[in-house]
Amino acid sequence: MQHRFGYTSINMTMKKYRLWVLTTLLMACGTLVFTACSKDDSSAPEQGAAFRTMLSSLDWGTDTTYVYGHKTPDADAACSSLGYAKLMRLLGYNCKAKVSSPTNRETAYIAGLFGFALPELKKSVVPQTRLILTDHTDYAQCVDGAREAKILQKIDHHVEGDIQDSGIPYVRREMIGSTCTIIYEMYKELGVRIDDETAKILLAGLLSDTRNLTKTTAQHVDSVAWQELVSQLHLENTVAEINRQMEEAAMNYDGMSDGEILLSDYKDYEIGGKAIGFGSLTCKASEMEGFITRMLAAMPQVLSESGRDMLFAKIDNLVPNPDAGSTGIPFVQDGTYFIYFGEGTQAVAEAIFGPSLREGVTYTQENLSRKQIVPKIMEILQ
Repeated sequence: MQHRFGYTSINMTMKKYRLWVLTTLLMACGTLVFTACSKDDSSAPEQGAAFRTMLSSLDWGTDTTYVYGHKTPDADAACSSLGYAKLMRLLGYNCKAKVSSPTNRETAYIAGLFGFALPELKKSVVPQTRLILTDHTDYAQCVDGAREAKILQKIDHHVEGDIQDSGIPYVRREMIGSTCTIIYEMYKELGVRIDDETAKILLAGLLSDTRNLTKTTAQHVDSVAWQELVSQLHLENTVAEINRQMEEAAMNYDGMSDGEILLSDYKDYEIGGKAIGFGSLTCKASEMEGFITRMLAAMPQVLSESGRDMLFAKIDNLVPNPDAGSTGIPFVQDGTYFIYFGEGTQAVAEAIFGPSLREGVTYTQENLSRKQIVPKIMEILQ
């Protein structure tokens, strides 16, 4: 006799039984939430078994389930949706990756270099569409129509936003460098082979969001994934150069207006009743003063057109890398500028970073990512 969750009732071990009970209880409560900071490889088979059980219980319906990263998708958003949609298809579920707005130049560059197709554009979904979200947890960053959709899963590496975990059948959040790393882990846990195309997709997102493991958000598990993917693709001697080219593509603002530059890597948030826009940019230190002046001048129009209450942008301050010859990385981050515009933004910025250097500009010697700054804004406004 087979149990309805797939275990043999007579021969079930106590360990499997405890795992089944935990999984069943969590699903009965309406959501299965996985959070982790580190991995225990010995638990991977059990996690994979519990995950397959959970998947079989979801309300998949008969139509396609769409997998979306955040709006204004960077490589981690686009590639995590691609990698995860493929994993779901390999497990027998009708899923397809989409993007809700065009990808940025870095993402287009690495997709062309590695030779994989980016998700097709689908700007909105109709009510009751089934969705899986990757690399975001705020409705402001979702595809239009997400509030009336059925969200089946959320795979993310940020703090919880206004798309709350409760009510979503499966949530996996790990505070690590890249969502693509989480998806790499899930392939491994499930015993699903990562083919070379998928390896390229996952590595692209990992390189982008960790800047080739140089960002402070990168963790050991990111390094493990990086090592195995690079080795599989035989890129040990070229990955540094690939990362350099990705950085150049990210900083290529040729032909773009200042407003377009400000929005080139941008996310919306709803925090404490305030509609907030947050851009993420990079600039060489030698060009920083003029660049900041241009971005500040573009902020009023962007704020007005976007309907936001507050507008922020962090700018990575890049300086020549003294070890560029050995690392292949020409620039390294040396502090973070944080610019602001809108009522109440000065108080928020100065509460986090101290007195302004000049109107609209603060600075920290820390090398901070957006995902590290947003929780600080949340603490102030909520």
